[in-house]
Amino acid sequence: MALIKNVERTLTINTGYGFSDLLNYMGSGVTASTTEITVITQGVGTPDPTYLWKPGASSGGSFYTGRTATLQNNIIATDLVLQALPGSLATWPNSGYIYFTSPAEGIYYSDVISWNTTGTGFDHFVVPSVSDRGWSGTAAPHVIGETINEIAVWYVQSINYDTVSGLFNFSYFAREALRVDYQPPDIGGKVYSQDRSFSGSLFNAYELVEESAT
Repeated sequence: MALIKNVERTLTINTGYGFSDLLNYMGSGVTASTTEITVITQGVGTPDPTYLWKPGASSGGSFYTGRTATLQNNIIATDLVLQALPGSLATWPNSGYIYFTSPAEGIYYSDVISWNTTGTGFDHFVVPSVSDRGWSGTAAPHVIGETINEIAVWYVQSINYDTVSGLFNFSYFAREALRVDYQPPDIGGKVYSQDRSFSGSLFNAYELVEESAT
């Protein structure tokens, strides 16, 4: 088996576009998917100290961790503060992903604030921007009493290409995290892994990570 390791990203031309669009994309310095090109990437740079993914890594689904909270304020699609029962977020990581099942909405939050300091008497999830509402699904109103589910997100850790089988092999992983009594730092927990293989014929190009000798 001839295995090409450290593929940084795969590139696929979307329907309605062509090779010239691929060349323009590759010369543009853009690293995320666009209207013309779909990218799957392991990301570039220093991995997150808690969750281990590299900046820009592609995500590929999520799953429930089993940790939940209960919403304590009615919110609309643009609200950035979600309240939970006092003390209920004491062990939640300071940043992560949550999910409402109906209406279906995934949300990225960047801060957890204790009820002792919020001034409302409730714990707070803080969402950094409106663009982080509807991270999956659609940003929508939610009402008091709805269940807030913690989710762990699958991110690409590595990409390899098997020249014999003609398959690209994508290794995904996800990690849980926690805090003790709201206090930093986030503590890494269980790590989950998942391998996915796709035919090389589905991709139009790939780019490698290579380092020269010192």
